Amino acid sequence: MIYQGIAISNRFPSGRKSVEIEIGLSDLVFKFDEERIRFSLAQTEISIGGASDRLIYFKHPNYPDISFYTTDKKILKDPNLHYHDHAKSGVKQVNKKRAINWTIWLSIIGFFVAVILCIFIFRKVMVKGVANQVPQSWEREIGDKLFLQVKAEYKLIEDSALIAELTQTLQPLVNAVGDTSFHFKFYIANNPTMNAFAMPGGNVVIHSGIIQKAASWEELMGVLAHELSHCTQRHHVRSIISNLGIYVVLSSFVGDASAIMGTLAQASGSLTSLKTSREYETESDETGWEYLLKAKINPEGMIGMFKKLQKEYPEDKDTEELTSLVSSHPAIGERIELLSKKKNELKNQEFITFKNSFDTFKKRLKTDLDKD
Repeated sequence: MIYQGIAISNRFPSGRKSVEIEIGLSDLVFKFDEERIRFSLAQTEISIGGASDRLIYFKHPNYPDISFYTTDKKILKDPNLHYHDHAKSGVKQVNKKRAINWTIWLSIIGFFVAVILCIFIFRKVMVKGVANQVPQSWEREIGDKLFLQVKAEYKLIEDSALIAELTQTLQPLVNAVGDTSFHFKFYIANNPTMNAFAMPGGNVVIHSGIIQKAASWEELMGVLAHELSHCTQRHHVRSIISNLGIYVVLSSFVGDASAIMGTLAQASGSLTSLKTSREYETESDETGWEYLLKAKINPEGMIGMFKKLQKEYPEDKDTEELTSLVSSHPAIGERIELLSKKKNELKNQEFITFKNSFDTFKKRLKTDLDKD
C-alpha cells in the first residue's frame, strides 16, 4: 500500500518535499522525483511528534540528514510493520504514547465538561449566594420606589384602624418569619381581583377581592405566608440575577456582588410585572406552609384559598389577569396536591384561634370600599 508523506532535509530548497511511502517485507521505500531511499525495518526509528502528536516520523541512523513523516494513521496498521520485532516495538511505543495523549486530552475535556456541568447544576445555588450578598437595605430602597408606582396605579384603603387591625392579626405570621431585617408593611388595594403581591423589602399589597373571597383569617394567612416567602427567599433579586449570563453569576459568586448592582438597579423597574418561576412558586408554597406551622396557624387555609383561586382562574382559561398566586407554572392543581400531601403528614397539632372576627373585618372593609 502507498502512503503519502513529507521528506525533511536541507538538501531540498524549501527544506521539505512530498514523498510516497511504500512498506515492504524488510524495508521502507521513500519515493520522490527520481530518487528512492530505503530504510531497513530492522533499524528504522518510529516516533510521533508535531502539534498534538499527529505526525508519524521515520528516521534511520544511516541517513542522519533526512527524515520522513506522514499524517496517515493507517500506516501503523500495515502488516509489514508488524513483521519485524524492531518495527513492531516502535509501532507499539507510538500507539502507547498516542493512547496516553488521548487519555490526557479526554481528561482535560472531561474536566472542563464537568466544570461546565457543575456550573449549571449549581447555578441555582450560586444565584442564591449572589442574591444573599445584595444588601437588604438596597431591596428596601428599590421596594419603596416600586411602591410609589403602586400608589399611583392603585387606590389604597386609608382606614388606619383597619390596617392596624390587619397588621396586628398578622403579627404571629410575621414573628414566624424570624428575620427582623424584613420590615413588612401591609396595604389593602381597592381592587376586586383575587390577588396579593409582595415587593422587595417587605411592602405587601392585598387586593380587596381576595379578602372578600376568603372565608377565614386562616385562608388569608395562607396567601400572605406565600407572599412573605417571596421576600424572605429573595425571589425578586434571584429572578433578575438568574437572567444574567453565567459568567456574571459565576464571577459575582466567587468575587464581589457589587459588580452587578448597576445591572440589578436597571432591571428593578420590571419587578412589578415579574412572573416567578415554577421553582420559586413551589418554594414559596413550602416555605409559607412552614411559617404557618411555626405560627400555629392552621395551614389548611392555604389549600382552601388555592381551591378558590383554581375555581376563579381555571387552568385552561386564557387570561391576562393571572398573577404569581395563580401562575400556571406549576399549575394550581399540582400545588394543591403537594400541599394536601403535607396536610396528610401532619400529626396532631393545636392551632391558635383568632380573637377578632374575620366576618366583622370584611364588613368594615366593605364599608370603606363603598365610600370610595
